Parts: sequence; C-alpha cells; structure tokens
Amino acid sequence: MYPYKMVVICLPLGLLGAVVAQLPIPKLGVPQAEALPTLQLRARVLAWKGNQPMQRKFTIHVTGVKQVAIATDDHWSPWITIDKESWHAILKSYPNSYHRRYPVVFQINYHPHDQDIQVAVEVRSPAGKNLLSQEAHLFGSRLSLLLFRDERGEFQVATEADYNRRYWQAFSGARQQSSPKLKHLIVVDRYIGGDDDYRAWQEGISELARAGFTAIMVPPSKHIRNILTKTGTTKTSWAVYNPPGYAFAFDPKITPESIDAWARQLADSYTKAGFAPTDMILFAMSDEPGWYYPSMFKVVKENPQALEKFRAYLRNQGLDPQSFNAKSWEDIYPLGRSQAQDLASRKLFYWTMRFYSWESARHFSDCVRALENAFYPNIPVFTNWNFFAGRFYVPGPVANNPDKNHPDAAMGGHDWFEFARLRGGTILWTEDWFSDAQAYQWSFYCSKLRSAAAKSNLLFGGYVVPRTAGDRPDGLMQKILCIFGHGGKAVKYFVFGPEYNFPGNCYSEKAHLLSKLRETHNLLVAAEEYLYPGKMPPSPVAILMPRSAQVWDCKDMPIAQGISDATNTNLNRATVDYMAEVFDIYLALQHANIAVDFIDEDDLTTKGLSNYRVIYVTEPNVPREGLEALISWMRNGGTLVTITNAATADRYDEPCSLLGDATGVKEKARTRLLIANANQLPQAGILDTDKEQIAVYGARGELEPGDYKVLLRFTNKTPAVVEKAVEQGRLVHYAFLPGISYWRSSKGTRDRLPVDFSETLRTWICYPVLSIGIRPFVAPSTPLVETPILISEKGAALTLLNWTGEPIHDLTLEVRLPFAVTSVSSVSGRKIKWVRNNDCYSITLPLGSADILLLERQR
Repeated sequence: MYPYKMVVICLPLGLLGAVVAQLPIPKLGVPQAEALPTLQLRARVLAWKGNQPMQRKFTIHVTGVKQVAIATDDHWSPWITIDKESWHAILKSYPNSYHRRYPVVFQINYHPHDQDIQVAVEVRSPAGKNLLSQEAHLFGSRLSLLLFRDERGEFQVATEADYNRRYWQAFSGARQQSSPKLKHLIVVDRYIGGDDDYRAWQEGISELARAGFTAIMVPPSKHIRNILTKTGTTKTSWAVYNPPGYAFAFDPKITPESIDAWARQLADSYTKAGFAPTDMILFAMSDEPGWYYPSMFKVVKENPQALEKFRAYLRNQGLDPQSFNAKSWEDIYPLGRSQAQDLASRKLFYWTMRFYSWESARHFSDCVRALENAFYPNIPVFTNWNFFAGRFYVPGPVANNPDKNHPDAAMGGHDWFEFARLRGGTILWTEDWFSDAQAYQWSFYCSKLRSAAAKSNLLFGGYVVPRTAGDRPDGLMQKILCIFGHGGKAVKYFVFGPEYNFPGNCYSEKAHLLSKLRETHNLLVAAEEYLYPGKMPPSPVAILMPRSAQVWDCKDMPIAQGISDATNTNLNRATVDYMAEVFDIYLALQHANIAVDFIDEDDLTTKGLSNYRVIYVTEPNVPREGLEALISWMRNGGTLVTITNAATADRYDEPCSLLGDATGVKEKARTRLLIANANQLPQAGILDTDKEQIAVYGARGELEPGDYKVLLRFTNKTPAVVEKAVEQGRLVHYAFLPGISYWRSSKGTRDRLPVDFSETLRTWICYPVLSIGIRPFVAPSTPLVETPILISEKGAALTLLNWTGEPIHDLTLEVRLPFAVTSVSSVSGRKIKWVRNNDCYSITLPLGSADILLLERQR
C-alpha cells in the first residue's frame, strides 16, 4: 500500500461528485513555523443545550498550544497566543505532518462539551488586525481552524465550513440540476469532516448528495445521520482497516465469540445512531492485507493453537508426516524457501505458503459471517486487494519487511480464487491507483474478479481513485463504465476529502474531474435497469491464473529480489515472464474483443474444464493431476494453448513431461525470465510472417524435432508457432513470449493510450480461438473497441469502450443475442441505425470514448 494510506488507518474513504468548474487555488508552499504569523485567539460558549451557559466554566484548549484558557458563563476567554513554538507543535501533528502545505489545520477544543453547543471564536494579529470572527454550532468539542495564504499571499484564517465553500461554488449554477440517485447499483461518496461543526457537515454532505450517489459514507453519529436524512436517504457505508487479528485468528484471544462481539459492536453503533441494519449497503472489512515471512513462521511455531491449524491443514491435503520424511506431526513446522532442498522439503515449503493464504481467507470468512449476523445476510463486505497481478506469494524482502537480509524473506497475500471459494467476502474488490492512460487495465481486473466471484456467486467492484486520474478527458468515465459494464455492482471513490483532512489520498483540488463523474452517474442511472440484473455470458475462452509457479520464482537467489506486486500497477515491470504473459495475452484478446474467463488450478478437473473450448496456459508449474485433466480435456476436443516453458514442472518444481509426452511438442529446458521492465527486454528473434516481419522479445524456446505442424517460423527457419492434433483436440504452442511481444509492438500513443499494435501478431495470438470458429457476442468493425455485454430478462446492456484514443465516426457492431430485440437506444443520446441480418443485429453509430447501448428484449 502507499505509505500515507497505510498509516492513517482510522479514516474511511469517499469522493466528491458534482463540482463542475476549476476551483480557485490558494497560495501553496511548504509551511515553516518560523514564517507563520503569531496569532491571538479567544473563544466563548454562547449556548449550552439550547440555553445560556450560566454558572459554568469552560476550558479552551488549542492544538499545539501549552496555554489553556478558561471561559466563564458566556464571556470571552482570555487571549491565547499561537507563537512559533506552538506552530512547531501544530506542524508536527496530524494532518499537517503529512500534508506539509497550506492550509495548516489546528483545532479549538471546548470542555466540558455537549452534543448541542453554540460557540464563538475570534482570531487577530498581535497588532489587533481581525482575521476571524465566527460563530458555530457544534455537536461535539472540536472546531477546526485553517491558516492559509490568499491570492495576494496574505495570511487568512477560516473555519472548515467557510474554507470548503471554494469546493461548493461551482454548484451555484446548477442548483436545480441534481442528478437522480441510483437505486440498485452502488456508488458511494464521502465527505471527511475534521471537526464537529454542524454547518461544515451539513454543506459537505448536502452538496455531495446532489451528485446522485447511492449512499453517502458517514460515521455512526445520530447528528450526522440527521444531516444525511435531509438529503433524502439514510443509506451509508463504512470502512475499517482490518478485522480482529489483522489477517489471522492465531491469537488465542480471537475466538468466534470475540469476532461476533466485534461485528455486533459495529452494527450497534449504527443502530444507536438511528440507522437500520439494511442502511449499511457497503462495508470495507480490510484494506490491502499482506504479511511478511519469516516473521509469520515464528507466530505459528510458537503458538500451539496456530501450529495445530497448520498441521490440520496439511492433513486435509492428504499428507502425513512421511510425506515430509518425518516420523510424527510433532516434527512438522512451517518451512521457508531456503530450506526447500529436496522433494520432501519442497512439499513442506509449498504447502506452508499455501496454508497462510488459505487460513487468512478462512478467518475472513468467519468475520464476514459475523457481520452478516450483525447486519443482514449478504451485506456487501469486501477486502481491498493491492496485489494487482493477483499473486499470493512474493519472494524477497519487499515493502516494509524488516528481515531484509533473511533468505526466507517474502510477502504473502490472498489467492483471489481461493478467497472467493472460501467466501472471505461477499463482494470481491481491488483498486486502480493508476492514471487514465491505463484505464483499459480495469478490464483485466474485472475479468479476474468476475471469474473468481462466480465460484461462490459473489459480487465484485472496486475503488476508483480520481486523485490519479484526469490526464485524459474521458479516462475517469471509461474506468467507471468498464467496471459496471463487466458486471461489477459497486464503485467507491477514493476519496474526496478534503485533502487537508486526509492528505495524500484526496482529489478535492481536482474539480475539473467532477463534472465527468456527474455525467457518468447520469449514464448509469439511464442504464441501471439493464446493468443491475445483467450478467456476462460465460466465455468459451479461458486463461489459467498461475498459482503453483509463484512459489518457485527466484528460487536460485540466496535472497530473492526483482518481483513486486503490492502497489505495482505496471504489470510489465518487476515481474516474471509467465505473469506478464497473462496480462499481455489478455490485452491482445481484449483488443480483438474476445471475452475471457479466468480459471485457477482448482478448476483443472473434468467438470471445471467442461465449458471451455480454448485455454491459454503460461505458468511453468502445473499440478500433475491438473495437467492430466487438461490433457484429457484436450483429447476430447479442447484447444490447449501454451507458451515457451509452460507446463514443464509440477507443483513441487519437479520436471514434468506429461504434456510433451502426450503431444510430442517438447522444448529444451530454460529458466524463467525475471522482468525488471518489459519495455527494456532484448530482442529474442524475428517472426517471418506473410505480411510483415515482427520482432519478439525476452525469452525464446528451442523446440525439439517432432511431427507437429509448423504454422510460423522465425527468420532463421526455426519453429515459432506449432500445432499438434491430439485425438479430437489440439495443442497450439508459441516458442516465444507472444503477449510481451504484442505489448512491445505498440508504435505510440494517442490520447495517452497505447495504440498501433501489430495486427498480425494480435491475429496470431487469437488464432487458437478464431481458427475453430468461436464467434463473440459482439463483433465491432474497429479493433481496440471493447464491448462487454450483460444479459437479463430486460434485455442486454452493451457497454462500448473505445481504446483507440480517437472518436470513431461510423462504428458498426454485429451483435448476436439469444433473443429477439424490439428496440436499441444509446444512453448518451447518440443516433443509432440498426437492422436485423439473419442471426445477428447490425448496429451503426458514432462513438466517442464510451457509451452504453440498451437492447430491449421482445416479450
């Protein structure tokens, strides 16, 4: 996770959604205590519980100031001086310690306080110049003041409510144009208030609510709930940093009873504030969980309860002490990578790594059930993942691992598919943290999330981060529509702020983005009746998500290095060849508008493979029983697609010749390639095609002679792509890295999107699909147009995502549907021509960056 986000674990998340103009920006810079003005401040209480505060004394304390003042009855306190020493203390306190720019935030605290207290404050310079004279109505003890520099560079002081009006000014011209609210799709926003000022919260919540969100995220406060009610809804959301135990229930204090108590306490806090249990429509249970080895080994070894869980897990895998050359279970402990020297120790190391991911997911499942019992069944509960390639094991002392020189240093996380099977959440989730130039990457995330979610009939969604957006006019819209177009049911924006209350995370100063969010929400409202119940049809094409191979990356390094997954949004950097290939092969299929499912190693069974006609495999290590199932599936008519070095070893990293023996397609052994940056990989050869010569990059396999058919050769005449019929099916093998080579084939950018990829190489990557006549539901006339489709009883929602970087004036779509259509419309209002041609519908329209077509089913 990004350091600033990990540290501030008490503040949940949100977004502003409807400001439509660039805001005036105050003078910025890094505040230095020596340069800040000496201020004098006094305060008084005007009313206490609605009455004049007679015969009462109030203590007035200001952040960072040692001096404490007493105000009697409704009289002013003595003047409190904020000097250089005070500014030093204020700048070291949160949020200023992270913000390190203007405005500088400090607070007045009134004690005793009540949930209904009216106060006044004055701030002046030592010379007597008045800087602030303000009254406020508080529901607690805190009133925040902000010191900033205006356009002339002069120091000013304001309350949060007054300072925030710069964010709300752009609404003044659209007071009567509030967006309609989404009813079913979840889109959540949040105003992060830093004090207890009614006016700041009232204006923050009411202004945001006009953007049409499903819910506004608020803390469990009856006063804030009353403010929320005035917007016409009580729907809300909340987030905690982690469930009890962080990622595990190894601590003996964490019991089913304590987990239930934790969940009840959360639910009760909202019930006591006046919320109904069903008002909680989205709950973030964990943010970016991960753990470090070897420290987690010690936790299990020294905890009898945890050690028994570990040994029970091994037993459940059909293993016994003899599997590890041990005499009894008392000899079995978690094992690190440095000790995996022979088959027995490699088995123990492999299942050690698998155990932690599984046990954490199991614990999260317990916590989800507790939240469901406390709130209601199937409450959307998510864990936000930031292992973007989907790894559950990262070798090496990455991130904040304290054991930088330990040979067993590594980082662990969740296996997305295993987590889904164990129901570690009711909605699967990740985040972007990338610019709009990578907006297309949400398609890859969504396909993995959707495929994993299907294992337990779960939902999926994600954090969209406007802070990193805005580098393309419609990039933010494309990100949001990509999630919902692929079947996602929730988006939470991270996070409006304001920035001064949650520094390093917010986008409150990027007001030019907010009109695009509002526009996007209006499109979603228009399409909601089709999007919400819609489901994406299963694809006959799948990519195997690597799992076993991860454990053996960097195996020959004394201390592993070079791989990073947490927070790494560039899936072609700090990775290995087979993982980059997963993303890049997906990208080529995405550009050809071929929908893709993801499967995992647990799907490598007769039943799990039965719905697929083409499966791409990139990982070197495939469990033997899974590979046997793949071979059987291939013999019965499937098309198995492999790249160089794929499926050449088993889960314990023992060489495995099952596939080569079954097909006669064998490569000489090679070492997997560690990739610092795919854009810097050396050229590995040149493909000699009929249309052009194409450079390939990274690794290149050397095929042994065989009776396979050579489809494509390198310029030195050695085989590059071969095909071998195996009974009713076939193997298609690429003796190079086709995905990475496709990524490298891009000749430039347009609207910051990578474009001008090799059409010839894309066709070859799609050859296994196209050559057996697989037809997508939608065939666009232009490449790099993606059209995810959701089908329901209502009809179909066809989301159009234009990744070409320029408008398409005349796009034609050939759409095949399992039902008759009575009407076709665009939610953006574009003119459409459509006609039925035999077994499909031909639709023609102009396309900007994105749109949604609604195809109504004939009744």
